[in-house]
Amino acid sequence: MKPKNIERRRAVRAVLLNALLQLLTAVLLLRIRSWFQTGWLRGLLLVLAAAGLVTIPCSVVVLRQRLEELRRGELDQAKQY
Repeated sequence: MKPKNIERRRAVRAVLLNALLQLLTAVLLLRIRSWFQTGWLRGLLLVLAAAGLVTIPCSVVVLRQRLEELRRGELDQAKQY
């Protein structure tokens, strides 16, 4: 298997795992939120869940950049120096 394919798989796997963990964390925070009636605590848990979900699209953007770098062979060029 080519090193580029291995690097691509690693990059995609890392982003998928990150997205899964962020989704699970958001679900857990929203579930905990349903246990409390305190307004400020419910708001805080909602903000924390939303903040975690915001990172998913950012991770996808970074993944696209990383895959483009791998396609152009920038990693191989950097190893020459």
